[in-house]
Amino acid sequence: MGGSNTLGATGYQTGVFGTLGVASPTNFPGSRIWPQTWTDTNGNLWLFGGFLAAGNTLYYLNDLWKYDPKTNEWTWMSGSNAPPCAIVEGNPSCGQAGVYGAPGTAAAGNTPGGREYAASWTDANGHLWLFGGNGFDSSGNLGVLNDLWEFDPSTNQWTWQGGGNTVPGSGYGLAGVFGTEGVFSSSNHPGGLMLDVVWHDHNDHAWLFGGWGDDATGTNGLPNNLWQFESSPAEWAWMDGSSNFSAVWPQPTVYGAMGTPAAGNLPGSRWEGTTWTGPDNKLWLFGGQGYDSKGNSGYLNEFWQYDPSTNEWAWMAGNSTMNCAPGSENQNCGIGGAYGTLGVPSAVNLPGGRTDASQWTDADGNFWLFGGYGYNGNSIYSVLNDLWKFDPQKAEWTWIGGSSLGDQGGTYGTLGIPSSANMPGSRHAAASWTDLDGNLWLFGGNALDANGTIGEPNDFWRYTPATTTTPPPPPADFTLALGAQAVTVKSGQSTSTTLTITPQNSFSSAVSFTCSGLPAGAACSFSPATVTPSGSPGSATLTVSTSATTKSRPGSLLPIPAAALALLLFCTRRKLRLRLPILLVLTVVALSTLTACASYTLANPVQPIQPVVSTVTVTAQSGSLIHSATLTLTIE
Repeated sequence: MGGSNTLGATGYQTGVFGTLGVASPTNFPGSRIWPQTWTDTNGNLWLFGGFLAAGNTLYYLNDLWKYDPKTNEWTWMSGSNAPPCAIVEGNPSCGQAGVYGAPGTAAAGNTPGGREYAASWTDANGHLWLFGGNGFDSSGNLGVLNDLWEFDPSTNQWTWQGGGNTVPGSGYGLAGVFGTEGVFSSSNHPGGLMLDVVWHDHNDHAWLFGGWGDDATGTNGLPNNLWQFESSPAEWAWMDGSSNFSAVWPQPTVYGAMGTPAAGNLPGSRWEGTTWTGPDNKLWLFGGQGYDSKGNSGYLNEFWQYDPSTNEWAWMAGNSTMNCAPGSENQNCGIGGAYGTLGVPSAVNLPGGRTDASQWTDADGNFWLFGGYGYNGNSIYSVLNDLWKFDPQKAEWTWIGGSSLGDQGGTYGTLGIPSSANMPGSRHAAASWTDLDGNLWLFGGNALDANGTIGEPNDFWRYTPATTTTPPPPPADFTLALGAQAVTVKSGQSTSTTLTITPQNSFSSAVSFTCSGLPAGAACSFSPATVTPSGSPGSATLTVSTSATTKSRPGSLLPIPAAALALLLFCTRRKLRLRLPILLVLTVVALSTLTACASYTLANPVQPIQPVVSTVTVTAQSGSLIHSATLTLTIE
């Protein structure tokens, strides 16, 4: 994905910084080993610091970079692109001093000093955390740090959150404040510490274990203590191991029965192991450099699990003793890998002992391990480029790729083009990330290039696991559209419009229709009654029928019936002659009334009934999927 596939004459590649804060396709970090990495909640990859040996000059870097996988561009975000140099222990050592500011206060000018061997994690809010390492304090002194930093990507500002801002002297660190085992306190903090391993669990806690550092007395040693950190409030708790680890060298391992957690179990002194957090929130530790049960120093292949809910360790796999060549006791001892068949998982497979490997967790919760310094399939010490996957649900390792022999040059292929033949060269102390899509990323380290030359390249790789969980496709659905938003119909007649059902995401089920909100005397029907779209929109006709209604109301003719009634009362045979005069009078009155009524009707014509306006809701349903649209219906 970028960088160089060969080493220059210097054995490393310089960075192209560009303009601070400005992304560019030509920007690229320079070579380094033991940097710190994070993935933020937006999927950006972050890289900080590390170490570079340029001839006799040693560089402790503090440049911070952001990489956007969507644009394939790097941005130099903070830190120095040319750290100052001084003579430290007889060697030119270059590094930017830390600018700490006020404790707990973010500021644009704050920045950690240059360093290597630090610990880092990303919290649930997407903030980046950095702890300790070997580097430069606020005065420009080189030592073992225990400072704690928080970086907010949204403001691009660092905050010094705890620990010291100075070191006692070159190669030394501050004493730890352990407090009471298992109890959080704002005054607790580890001593100066480097080469430790770190986890971030699903409860937003960080965990540190082992490394090289200072105990409660301020004396250097090899710890096997376990620390837990919570970011809100920012407090540490000492959870396990010794607070006076310098008194015993090294701290012994208590193995217990393989596969059985117990309160007394505890890994011994070790550094630069490989860690993962399982889907069940259990913490896993593999390998590292340390001591076996006989006190031999070498490359471990022990596999441990820690359960935060019980505070218990379990030795899960690997050897409690290492093989050492004659005369090599207490030096580079180790156990070779049990590779099995490429691509085939097995409960007996196990990577060889190693340190400085790269690690990832994919979208399915599987653990991945690549390279490092250690022992190959022939139990020969080498620089490795083997790629492994561990399934924590089945407790099985699978050798996925790379060589079982080690000391391999890289196969780069074409820049940006995936290929099953591509493979990074053997390396250790590289940078690694998992992005939000489950892709695995690898940068630099101490490695063999395409020509098999060893040095410090700045090559940048991406690997997509075959088992990576892809985001689920959007559910099948449909949309409803009416051919008209409003229709007008005369009373007693009908009107029609078209409904269109458009499938989405391969929807192909039957859709039925109903309507509501019709006025009295109106009804709706659909032809056809159901529509099943299959790859293209389907349609139906909606018909609204109305019944006849009175359109007008005539003037009153009540005087005429009244006159007729009077005539009936008077027009009997017996009294016709007596009532004739009266009948004549009534006839005149009736005719007058009729004339007045006619006059009223002509002067006041019949008024029509006002139109009836209704909002009709048309509903389309398929199973639990329901969509509606409205139609304005006017009946005249």
